[in-house]
Formats: sequence, C-alpha cells, structure tokens
Amino acid sequence: KISQTLPRPGQLGAGRGLGGSSVSYFTEKEAIVIDFGRAFTKVGFAAECRPRHVLRSFELQSRGATRGLSAQPRSAEEWAEAPLEDFFHYLSVSPKDRQVFICDAPWASMHFRTALARVLIKQFSVPSIAFVVDLALPLYLTGLSAGIVVDCGFESSRVLATFAGVPLLSAYSEAEAGGRRVNARLRRKLQDSLADDGAECLTGLNEEAVLEELKAQACYVAVDVQLGDERVLLKTDQAASFTPPEMEEVIEIPADCRWKVCEPLFVREDDSASEDEGDWQNCISIPEAFVRTIERLPLDVRAAVLQNVVVVGGCAMLRGFLPRLALELRTALRERPKTSTLVERLRFTPLNVAPVCAVWTGGAVCAALEGSGRYTAEDWNLDGPYQTGRLMASPE
Repeated sequence: KISQTLPRPGQLGAGRGLGGSSVSYFTEKEAIVIDFGRAFTKVGFAAECRPRHVLRSFELQSRGATRGLSAQPRSAEEWAEAPLEDFFHYLSVSPKDRQVFICDAPWASMHFRTALARVLIKQFSVPSIAFVVDLALPLYLTGLSAGIVVDCGFESSRVLATFAGVPLLSAYSEAEAGGRRVNARLRRKLQDSLADDGAECLTGLNEEAVLEELKAQACYVAVDVQLGDERVLLKTDQAASFTPPEMEEVIEIPADCRWKVCEPLFVREDDSASEDEGDWQNCISIPEAFVRTIERLPLDVRAAVLQNVVVVGGCAMLRGFLPRLALELRTALRERPKTSTLVERLRFTPLNVAPVCAVWTGGAVCAALEGSGRYTAEDWNLDGPYQTGRLMASPE
C-alpha cells in the first residue's frame, strides 16, 4: 500500500517506526508530549500524528505516576522520578534539550503537579514545561476554537466545553460511567453465567488487562434506530467465544452479556450495586453529564459549542458507541425545557485519529505551535516551587 511506503508526518528521517527507538534529524528538537491517562499513558514527540509509546498506567501507578496522587510533594517526587526516567529512555533523548508538554486534567492534584514540575526542572534539567487542560486539546484536531469534548475514559466520563479557546471549567461535569464500570459488570455477569463450569475458566477475569481484551473483542453497544416508519435494532443473538491469555480453555460469552454490560454508560440502573461497583449505580450517565454541562453554560455560548462535539476516550472505540451516544444525547436535550430548542444544533466532528489517542495527538499539535505558554527554570527560581498554579495554560 502507498501509505506503508510513505513516512508519517513528523517522522521524516526517523530510524525506526512506532514503538521502537528512533533518531530524529530535525534541526529544531520537538517537545516531549506526555498524557497521563487512567488506563494508558501516552508519550511521544510534538508534531507527530501518534505517540511513540503507549504504556499501561497501572504499571506506572506503583511508581507514583498517577493523576490523582494525594501525597506530600517530597514523596510524590520520588514516585514521579522513575516513570519520567523511563520515558526519556524509551524515546532515546536527553531531557536537558527537550521541552516537556503535559496533558493535564482540569482538577489534577496540585501535589502531583508541583512534584512533577520539580522533578523535571531540578533533577532532569528540562529547559521548560507546560501544563495544558487535556479536554481542550482534541479541538486542535478540528480547527475550531469552540466545542465540547466528551472523554469516555476508564475511570469516568468527563465533559468540558471550550469557547474562543478558553476552557469553561465552571461547566465541567463528570459521570462515573466509564470502562472500569463496564469491566465490573462484565466480570459479575460472567461469574454468574459460568459458575457451573468451575473456577479455572474465571481465573483470568480478575485482571483488568484480560477484561479489556475481552471487552474489545466480544462486547458492543446495542442501538435502536427509527428510520422513517421502520425500526432498526442493531443487536445480535449470537454468543461469542474468548480465549484468555496463557489459557487453552475457551470462554463462551452469552449474547445478552455482550451488550447489557454497556447499558449503564447511557441509562441509570435500578438494580442493586455489586461489591466491585460500590455506589456507582447511583451516579449519573454520560447523557446526563452532557446536559448538565450545557445547562451550566451561558445562553449565548450553548449553540456555538454544540455544533462541534468531539468524542474521545477508550470506551468510544466500542462498536456501536457513537451512534448510540448521538441518539441518547438528542433525547436528553429534547427532554429538558432549557435545552429542547438546541437539539437541531447538535453536530459531531469525526477525527482521523483513534479516540484513545485524541488527547495526546491534540497535545502534539498544540506543543508544536509558537506562542504557547511555557514555565522555565528561571520562572521556577524566581517564583518558587509553589507557584505552579499558573502552570495551567489555556489553549489559544
């Protein structure tokens, strides 16, 4: 194929492709972009279309590289140093001549942010760093400065609107409907349906990585579409088979289990919560969080941002997720008196990158632009280590 013979953007002269060490021949050295996700952490160079390395975040959590860290800055520095050193090793670059661009969550822990800045500047001697709101970065892939980003992630689903390049943090909403919740329901239903087959086939279901692979292969989102006078139900009555890693026994996934585990992403569930799910059954769904964000916005902003809805995150890669989400959002907007007149304004913007890497790719575009705010070592020495609140840069 022609696409296999052409170099990728930002990789002209690279020695190796994705996932391997490479040597860049650019005259100006690109910044390093890091996205600390709940399920996967992405790291790579600015102006490239995809990250060089994608690592499982739970492997980094033991080293302290988590977004919601709540510890003293001194201990947080020790935990943040090890994964950062691995990042520079994977990329085969020296941190002393590379700027670092962090895709930062809106309400990330200040302890972790301060510790991360201290380690990068004091121990790795990076020339400058930048923290930018992660939910505003996918808009760089659309070419528009206004829109709503719906991040259907592993731990939760987050919704944030941006207008004129300014993230509207006062309208931020979050729902505990995410990949972990789907995994918990999937584990519980499989344990109930396979209880008579013995415990050996259920051993691998205790690992999140196995459940993620099972979910990607067998699960989907059911869609009920009304096309004129005809009703189309996108659902199958066929079971699926799955072979866990390092096991020869095949697990049979029931037909209803394949789609029912994804229903809590869109609707409230009234059944009792399981031990793995805790109180998640009482939390709002993605459509509720979306409508709540719209209601918190100023009246003259709502119509503008609704015309550019970007969906990102790992759960967005489930089959049938996007059409079902579009139907649920239209229904949720129509049911609220304050938003019923905005239904026809709803527009989704497709991306040319995988939803799971959309935040990182937007960060790579933003980091390659001139004029974005940087926090240098001189600023650190002048303002002190506890002035990192202003590291939260807004995309322009």
